[in-house]
Amino acid sequence: MRRKKRNITILALGDKCDFDAYQKFNRVKNLFINYGFDYVTTNYKKFISGKNLKIKTDKIIIFFFFPFYYWNKYVEHRRYKGIYGNISFYDKFLRFWNLVEKRFKKYPSNKKLLFINNPRLCAAYRDKLSVFKKIAKFRISQVRRYKKMSIKEIQNKLASSYKFFLKPRCGSMGKGITFLSKDNWQTNFVLKGKKIISQRSDYGWKFTDVTGNFTFLKMLLKKDILIEEAVENLILNGNKVDFRVYTFFKKSIYVYPRKNKIDKVTTNISQGGQGDPRLLRLLPKGLLTKAVKAAENTAKALNIILAGIDIIPNRNCKDVYVIDVNLFTGFPKSRTFDLAKKLASRLSQLDDKGELHFK
Repeated sequence: MRRKKRNITILALGDKCDFDAYQKFNRVKNLFINYGFDYVTTNYKKFISGKNLKIKTDKIIIFFFFPFYYWNKYVEHRRYKGIYGNISFYDKFLRFWNLVEKRFKKYPSNKKLLFINNPRLCAAYRDKLSVFKKIAKFRISQVRRYKKMSIKEIQNKLASSYKFFLKPRCGSMGKGITFLSKDNWQTNFVLKGKKIISQRSDYGWKFTDVTGNFTFLKMLLKKDILIEEAVENLILNGNKVDFRVYTFFKKSIYVYPRKNKIDKVTTNISQGGQGDPRLLRLLPKGLLTKAVKAAENTAKALNIILAGIDIIPNRNCKDVYVIDVNLFTGFPKSRTFDLAKKLASRLSQLDDKGELHFK
């Protein structure tokens, strides 16, 4: 049943190749319309070029999806020779979002806008280090990170049973991950001779054994890499488990457990992990509450509206740690949790209460 007409347009900006979020969002556009919103969508290339959009309402809510066209052409393109996830990714991403912001500044002054999320934050939070520094000020629990470590320091730590993850500073999707323990080094970078090679796909970055390969480690430590102390994962039903907590307007709307086999390095679904909502029933009392609180506090600290915040509980279930923040989060399968439907419903409720703040 169609609801009252609202003076608000939902503007979705994204690229058709984004099947994991943008397309799922567009599939429920009629639901937004049924809630009384107008609905308009376009891709980034057309939008930045200055093509006028037919928006009749005075208020516009803007959803940004990942700009695959720009990214594939100018950032992670076929001719790119550097390592995945270095600081140049951030620099180019920042330039793109500056273009988006300038385009919105040309909108008529009588239009009131609400960004989900702000273009400046979309750029800034590509840099994981800036994210972790900011949430540290709010005493949000994180894994321990090391600014720099020499080969010798790492060797000594590994000999004392420490374990580490080395991650690209500006990466995502579990790409470019290296795991180090005393007798087990794994990476999903490709090593060819004296070069570290980045794969060209988003999915299926296979891990290979590089145990004791100090040439590789020495090269990697010279890159834009974050060194994190590894947490012993929670184990349920023979799988390592962590969570992606979806937050919207700084409140949790869904907790998505992810799992992978114990011997696997990462639970990222893009790299072979699986979502399993049934695991929620097996969680120890209070653990879910801790994960939700950590995610909501992170969203508040970063001033983000829609995010997927990755939380890892340790094996004894006493602590949880924020390990990643995704402003361009993938949507779960609709039969698992219809995130787009939830967003439409939540927006209508917030508008009814007068809690949507436009600028």
